Amino acid sequence: MNNTGTCDQHNQYSAGYLARRGVLEVTIVVGLFMAYFTTRGLVSGRAADAFHNAHQLMQLQSWMGISWELSFQSLILQHDWLIWAVNSIYVYTHMPALILFALWVFIWHQDRYPDVRNIFLGMLAVGLITYTLIPLAPPRFFTSSGFVDTLAAYSPVDYHQNSIEMLYNPYAAMPSLHVGFAVFVGIGVIAIGRQRRHWIIGTIFPILMSLAVVGTGNHFVLDVVAGAALAFATWFLVPRLVTSIREGLSQPGETIPPEQVEFS
Repeated sequence: MNNTGTCDQHNQYSAGYLARRGVLEVTIVVGLFMAYFTTRGLVSGRAADAFHNAHQLMQLQSWMGISWELSFQSLILQHDWLIWAVNSIYVYTHMPALILFALWVFIWHQDRYPDVRNIFLGMLAVGLITYTLIPLAPPRFFTSSGFVDTLAAYSPVDYHQNSIEMLYNPYAAMPSLHVGFAVFVGIGVIAIGRQRRHWIIGTIFPILMSLAVVGTGNHFVLDVVAGAALAFATWFLVPRLVTSIREGLSQPGETIPPEQVEFS
């Protein structure tokens, strides 16, 4: 009887903990959206800078021999099903993948959630700072060079709808956070799941997203590289940074157990 009561109390505590943490995480997400709105306003009126930076990037890619976007798009445009595929992956998998991954970690791997959340915040912070300091126009704006905006041409998506425009920064091409967050999810699924199905999902999803962002004309090759590099760098650096902060906050000769400290 006593054991049953203890289990009930544990379950109630777990449910209460998840509810409180859930409210906190939702609050954090709302704050991130507000930050994104701010960066959108900061790049307003900087179209000239964004196009200049894009031209510079295209010249760099040409010098490096990696200007593959037009060739890849020409392949995509030959097949309706490929156009549908890249459009669908770009529009319909980005946010759902992040949400499902966050829920999976939050509910079933709570011990890993603080690190995952902090890595996500680190990525977003770097991305938003970069978008503000270095606005960059995406390939689809350069129709005279042969680029095609597949979403505008072959889907009902309208960037100028109020519901989309308020969330949309047209000059947020470098780095590609679509790719960055896909790699972030892929690394997390593999590192936490550690089973064959996790390796398959964690490998295929970032590859498909990388192909989609280029195929839709939303990112250059170097945007993809930068997004992936950001994900790998934050997965490596952020947990170590948080550990250093924990050690710095502890008293001399005293170690704070990780399970007793949360970096929110």
